[in-house]
Amino acid sequence: MKKTLTISLICFLLSGLIEKSEGQNTTNLQKSVIEKQVDSVFHSMIIAADNLDYDKLAQGVDDHYQAGFISNNSYYTRFDSLITIAKSKIQNVTKQNITIQNEKITVLSDSIVLLTAIGDTEVDINSVNSFKAKFFWTFVYEKINKNWKVIQSHQSNDR
Repeated sequence: MKKTLTISLICFLLSGLIEKSEGQNTTNLQKSVIEKQVDSVFHSMIIAADNLDYDKLAQGVDDHYQAGFISNNSYYTRFDSLITIAKSKIQNVTKQNITIQNEKITVLSDSIVLLTAIGDTEVDINSVNSFKAKFFWTFVYEKINKNWKVIQSHQSNDR
């Protein structure tokens, strides 16, 4: 009996390795449409950040999961606390220019997308000083009420 059970268990486990398992099926056409939609939202958020319009930037986020946001080694449980700190830090900023060097969009399903980006930012402070930094971003987007929204993010830079 023990030998039969062992053989059955091994066969069951091996069948899991042999059989192809798939998540949600999304056609290449669907993926292409989703990638374009998310890319458009992402670049509109870049423009809002370039214009230092953090209220518009916040419209691209849905924090109902409270999944958390990481920005430069600090963890924020709620997006509103992150945006409040970001607004306080831009008081002396007169201009910002974000340049994307590399961007990858991965469609995980028809409602969840992962976007990673690497780029450079140049920030002018009081029109006198400026600094440059390389950044590394990861955003998780979810389609909520027919709109793509960031539900979690990780942002860091080399500064």
